[in-house]
Amino acid sequence: MYDRFTRASRIGRGKIPNQIRREVYSRDNYTCQFCGIKFCEDHLTIDHLIPLSLGGLDEATNYVTACQPCNTRKRDLPLQEFAKSVAIDVASLPIHGDPVLANEAIPLQIRLIRRRVFERIREGRMRATGKSAQKKIEKAYRLSLWESTIGKQLESEMPTLPGPVRAMVLEIRTIAKSMDEYLLMIELAKSANTRNLIGSVLTKDCDVMARIESLRLKSNDAALKKRLEYAIQRFQRELRKRGQQ
Repeated sequence: MYDRFTRASRIGRGKIPNQIRREVYSRDNYTCQFCGIKFCEDHLTIDHLIPLSLGGLDEATNYVTACQPCNTRKRDLPLQEFAKSVAIDVASLPIHGDPVLANEAIPLQIRLIRRRVFERIREGRMRATGKSAQKKIEKAYRLSLWESTIGKQLESEMPTLPGPVRAMVLEIRTIAKSMDEYLLMIELAKSANTRNLIGSVLTKDCDVMARIESLRLKSNDAALKKRLEYAIQRFQRELRKRGQQ
């Protein structure tokens, strides 16, 4: 999902961009995830696993490749009910578009924790639909993370960091190429507006410092620019503090 910490998830039957559609088809090897048959692109569709009519999100994490007959047969049935009718294990269905699951540099243990959150939603054991869905997903992920060995280690290493920031450390570590980049992204993670940049605008193949400076100077989003200024000021104070030690 885009802007997962600030933007209400889209709801509605909007047109799925062709690029995303092709990415899902390619990821699923042009194979219907329900009947297991491979088709040419013209005979494929994108199915919303949790139907929009039941509060499902019009987001990549709720998309799966389906042939036209399977998509028609599924209609607005709850995923778990349809999965039983075609003998499909819900846990085996792919999850697209999630920044944690898509980042293979994050430890597998953590990605499995993240995946189980989505599995609980798909199996009907956790309700995360509508405009507050993403907040519920992030909260459930953090709660499960703190119960894990890695999560407890993070809490021990950095007890003064707020929970939402600490939960971003694993992603930040996969992006930062220097201590300065790491410290700046820690400060960015302290605001939901700037936290959204991590893993989307700020990636491991970019110059984090240069990209932040460009955003600070050129962005038309006044609120974002203000948050960037605050983060940069905190970052500079942290550098001065470390220089005095």
